[in-house]
Amino acid sequence: MKRFLVTCDPGLEDIAEEEIRKKLKAKVKRFFNFQGKLLVDLKSSKKLFALHSLHHIIELKKTFFLRKKTLDELYEKIKRTNIDELEKADSFRVTSKRFGQHSFTSIQIQNICGKALQEKYKKKVDLKNFDVNIRIDVVGNLCFVGIQHTRESLYKRFKKSFNHPAAIKSTIAYGMLCLAGIKKGNTLLDPMCGSGTIPLEAASLFKDKIRIVAGDINKEYVKGAEENAKLNGLEKFIEFKMIDATKLEKYFEKAEKVDRIVTNPPYGIKIGKRKNLRKLYRNFLVSASKILSDSGRMVVINLRAEMFRIAVIRTKLFKVIHERVVESGGLYPHIFVLEKI
Repeated sequence: MKRFLVTCDPGLEDIAEEEIRKKLKAKVKRFFNFQGKLLVDLKSSKKLFALHSLHHIIELKKTFFLRKKTLDELYEKIKRTNIDELEKADSFRVTSKRFGQHSFTSIQIQNICGKALQEKYKKKVDLKNFDVNIRIDVVGNLCFVGIQHTRESLYKRFKKSFNHPAAIKSTIAYGMLCLAGIKKGNTLLDPMCGSGTIPLEAASLFKDKIRIVAGDINKEYVKGAEENAKLNGLEKFIEFKMIDATKLEKYFEKAEKVDRIVTNPPYGIKIGKRKNLRKLYRNFLVSASKILSDSGRMVVINLRAEMFRIAVIRTKLFKVIHERVVESGGLYPHIFVLEKI
């Protein structure tokens, strides 16, 4: 049995834990209560690659504390660390991340640890065509050493010829879909789909078990999202159309209701003007209330949390049943789960 340290989006640890328990029947726990890090024991990492909530998979080799928090101390401890995989490898690299206050940088960690391992194992360092990627992170005075099995983050699982400037990660889209509580036979709508991350994630999860409708007011976005779906062989599971999110009732028959709305509206960092956002949020909520079933649910991610929350309160059409903060690329958007009043 091997111990793996897996990383996920900070704020969505419970989603990742649930996926691991449900799909792999494995025990999972937090790693020293650090955000975005979980421990799981498995015979191999193979099944972890199929999960939708994870970023990186690291086979944990050693953890230790740095009393002096100096590079010299780190060098000595790494040199005493045994990594059997380096015996058989021709080349390696060191990848490091640092969290907390230190007198050194992540690059310095990589350099000093690379030097220690090169002196011990006499293997060449190759940053691109490496056989083994040694992951060494320092969090406060804790250091962990492992072998990173992922070449790049698993959130990059979809091929994309079109990229939206404010797209969310597929791992966050997965978390939002989990919070939506989607059931077989549901109709799911993303009326501001951008490059299509949410409908792509939904299609990869549910295939033809639900109806997926995706659209955007921008014709180029709809075209780009549809191309992305084709690249991933998911186009047959998604209905793409031009959609104005403030006039959703135009696209559905009176008797036709949507069960779940999951979307990532503009929030004024990369696109959208702040002065127009209040109007957009208000009109979107009013329109969504007309097509969402009485037992329906809406999940929205937004960096303008206070502005969106005020829009919810003032329209008096929805109640917030759950709210959480996630971290993504140095930003801290809120995920709102809404139900009709």
